Amino acid sequence: MANAESSASGTVDPDVPSLDGLGDPVVAISGDGTLLYANTVASEVLDWDPADLIGTSVLDLIHPADLSVAVAALQTVGTKRFGDLITIRARTGHGTWVYLEIRGAQAQSSDGDGEAPILVVARDVTHRHRLDFDQGDTGVLRAVMANMNGMVVLADETGAIRSINGAVTRLLGYDPELIRGRSIFDYLHPADREHVLDAVRSVPPHGSVTLDARLLAADLNGPDEEIICEFTVNNLLDDPVVHSYVISAQIATALADARNRVNFLAEHDSRTGLLNRDGFLRHAEALVAQGGGLGILVVDIVHFRSINELYGEPTGDAVLSAIAERIDKIRWPDLITARFGGDEFVLAVRASNQSALEMLRDRVKLDVSQPFVIGDQEVNFRIRTASAFDAHPEVLDSLLVSASNELMAAKRFSEAETTGISVDAINERRRQLDQLRTALANGEIRPFYQPIVDPAGQIIAVEALVRWVHPVRGVLGVSEILPLAQMAGLAEAVDDCVLDMALDFAVRLAEAGHGDTEVHINIDPKVMAQPSFGVSFLERCRRAGANPTQLVVEITENDLLAPGASALANMQKLRFAGIHVTIDDFGTGYSSLAHLLELPVDGVKIDRRFVAGIDVDPAASNLTTAIIGLSDSLRLGCVAEGVEQPYQRDRLIELGCTALQGWLFSPAVSAEEALAMMPRIVLTDHVQTFQRVPR
Repeated sequence: MANAESSASGTVDPDVPSLDGLGDPVVAISGDGTLLYANTVASEVLDWDPADLIGTSVLDLIHPADLSVAVAALQTVGTKRFGDLITIRARTGHGTWVYLEIRGAQAQSSDGDGEAPILVVARDVTHRHRLDFDQGDTGVLRAVMANMNGMVVLADETGAIRSINGAVTRLLGYDPELIRGRSIFDYLHPADREHVLDAVRSVPPHGSVTLDARLLAADLNGPDEEIICEFTVNNLLDDPVVHSYVISAQIATALADARNRVNFLAEHDSRTGLLNRDGFLRHAEALVAQGGGLGILVVDIVHFRSINELYGEPTGDAVLSAIAERIDKIRWPDLITARFGGDEFVLAVRASNQSALEMLRDRVKLDVSQPFVIGDQEVNFRIRTASAFDAHPEVLDSLLVSASNELMAAKRFSEAETTGISVDAINERRRQLDQLRTALANGEIRPFYQPIVDPAGQIIAVEALVRWVHPVRGVLGVSEILPLAQMAGLAEAVDDCVLDMALDFAVRLAEAGHGDTEVHINIDPKVMAQPSFGVSFLERCRRAGANPTQLVVEITENDLLAPGASALANMQKLRFAGIHVTIDDFGTGYSSLAHLLELPVDGVKIDRRFVAGIDVDPAASNLTTAIIGLSDSLRLGCVAEGVEQPYQRDRLIELGCTALQGWLFSPAVSAEEALAMMPRIVLTDHVQTFQRVPR
């Protein structure tokens, strides 16, 4: 081929043996892919006249999906003695595709200069490819197709089903053998057929499109069920083997759920799950259309805004949900329940007379108006009801207007039907919330420190406890602060304030020569569960200059029963830095030995209720003894809190408890007082008395 020269007729130089007699296609191309020569077999296989091809790019004949492979081979053929054997699809003169197995090599130039052509020898393997597909892996392919979760369909250009896998039976209930030959459009929802057809027609050869549509499932007992599916349609009509549209489909569960959710929310209240105004009107108008008497009952929560102000909006939301649940549980023939918004609920009921409607009103008063216990507080509220009845209603609006007018009159002139919140209580709570905000800004919220001592009275640690130094009411404890802080959305701000001041106090202790005295800090479990808490806590320590080994983080036991991954990771991060982690109120939850072994903790604190019952309540005594023994065996620290009597102190020391906390030694005191009593407390036999020993 070194002396071969291209010609428009596809002939070669007479000095070179003719290649037309070879049984395989042979072509010569330039480095940029221009076709220089094609033998007779190449012309026959590709069904092209050489005169139409010589001088054109051979890359124009290659299937788009195989083009990158062909280009890569063309670019590297000159670096190898023989090119790699590759399989590509080439376009014939009739627009179909044939599979060619090709190998190329660069010829040597006859005069030693100039660019030598690339000689490509090909073999038509279309029939072999079909044979491999049909016979070589038929069993495997059929098994794979039959067991796929998604539906796979081969359809011709008219949409007629040539082949389909077994998923059509599992998902839709059809027999695959009975639907072959039918149009796939017969199984689409009528409203979706046109847009699916338009989408499929627009798919170019070897292109694809993805769309959503509804399929009709087989139902022998009634109307066809609609199933939302996600389709991917691939146009392989001109593939020499497939000759079909390849359609894959899966049930779009997430999409169906989302659409169902949208449909639900179109007629239902998102907060309570009852019908909203639009849903109520549609269902109630259907009752009007059926004929017969109809009653409307309106339920209104009196001063609902006051509930939000007194207890906080989360509690107000809980009240709305609880009332909706009580209304929804009322079992009454032909009853429709709805929330129209705010604090107003509306009921429609089939009724033969006004008396029947009054019976429903009495039932609502009885079931709905009882107080709620939400969290640790009882919420009282008042309700008003109004009704309207028509034995032969023509339109729903007139009944709703009548009931609304009665409710407005009740608001102006009548007393509510249950007792509830006083205005004075609401105003007092407002004042308290304002005072808390001012206190936080003025530095009145601060930690006080309660000593933790060893049996000899040596102060070995202090616990930081939040206090409100009120200018009028004196020092207020956590029970006065936390509910208000949560209601005002200031809980996080209070925690941050106490944490920063406790870290500063740890630094003051160290500077005063008490760097081995630990500072216990209570951390909200919700804060501990925040992924960034561990890093931010250590950064606060760094900014304050506090030694992490001087700090102990306390978390209540119930909050550790099922800690999430973030909480556990943060606990480990703190411990790696030298901070100890302790379980507070140990014994009040459900911790077991195995559970304690699994948790990344360094100690426990015995709940004060067990300390109070020691030598009085056998169960409390036994549990306290067990906790102290358990801690010792696991080499965990153990603090007994709530020690108020000398006999409690003595008994705990006898049992082996090495750390004691309680009013017997000292209440929580200010930072200055805590520093003044360091390092030792004189133990006495008098309850709630202590003496400070000067340094």
